[in-house]
Amino acid sequence: MKALMAITKILVGLAKWSAIVTAVIMTIMIFLQVIFRYVIKAPLSFSEELARYMFVWSVAMGSALALRKRQHIGVEVFVEWLPVRVRDKVEIAGSLFNLLFFGLLVSYGFVMVGATMDQLSPALLLPMGYVYLAIPSSGIVLFVCEIANFLEKYLGSEVRTESSDRRAEK
Repeated sequence: MKALMAITKILVGLAKWSAIVTAVIMTIMIFLQVIFRYVIKAPLSFSEELARYMFVWSVAMGSALALRKRQHIGVEVFVEWLPVRVRDKVEIAGSLFNLLFFGLLVSYGFVMVGATMDQLSPALLLPMGYVYLAIPSSGIVLFVCEIANFLEKYLGSEVRTESSDRRAEK
């Protein structure tokens, strides 16, 4: 249990820094594109493509962060109307469907990565498999985070969370 939480913490940290770095690169590229296109009148040939790929990675890693913090948008009003025993079963079923979906993201994502490694992007000449690697990478983090969230919810105090670690430090 502690090993899973340690792995989750490491993966979430990697996802967090990946999202930050890719968002910063994307912002810089967009800023440079505007400067070069409208001020210098010599647009960069690669900046839009790089910004787009950084956006893909930023969103993929950000979605894992949102899942870990339970901040994804959801329609909870219907679930909250259910009796507690039924609500728990519905939430468990939802977690199982999530795990199935994240597993499919990982397995088919790696298939797609392999199939697109020979295809080069137009401006950067980067193998497209590296761009599509965001899908299985985020799928792995999402899968692990879903398991960690599930265990925290249903095992409660037996699992020490990152947020409770922070509260204990204060």
